Amino acid sequence: MFTYPKQLRRKDLKKISKHPCDSKIKEAYTKYLTNYSFEEFVDYCEDNNEKNLKDLIFKFTDLQLEKFQPNSLIWISHVLVNFLIYFNVNLDYGDYYDAYATSLQLTVLSISLKMTIDKITFDEVTLPAHSVDCFREFFSRCPDFNYNLEKDCQLAYKSFNQDFNFTSEDFYLKINEHFENEGYLN
Repeated sequence: MFTYPKQLRRKDLKKISKHPCDSKIKEAYTKYLTNYSFEEFVDYCEDNNEKNLKDLIFKFTDLQLEKFQPNSLIWISHVLVNFLIYFNVNLDYGDYYDAYATSLQLTVLSISLKMTIDKITFDEVTLPAHSVDCFREFFSRCPDFNYNLEKDCQLAYKSFNQDFNFTSEDFYLKINEHFENEGYLN
């Protein structure tokens, strides 16, 4: 469906390394934003002169969505990529609840999209690989994280203000089963 992060070619990495911009901008791009244009990100950073790189990353990714027709397949794929970026940035910056919440939101949207594309029911859908990877990475870095899974699943579901072909309770039960199988339940 979509690939994140996009693998840069040697030629691209060489071009980035020679660019005269700040090394933190280069690092942020190669770590989180390879799905987007390097030149655009550099220009955005220079135009906005904001000191908080995390905020620049989030604002830049949000701005990228404005290029596409809302709810189109390409827009949704960029939303999914952005959720993965948010997850990684929040995890790296120590905003653990935000990383956890983002992984749940990513999962809600991914499940809905998979059901629509594959024309399958909620019972037939499996957890998306990106979500499984996010949960694994999250709980390996935050094994003692406290959360209320049922409430958090409801919030993730409701954050889209959308009527999916499954309920927040269905979503909670699927995530709970996965967490139980993986030993994540607290």
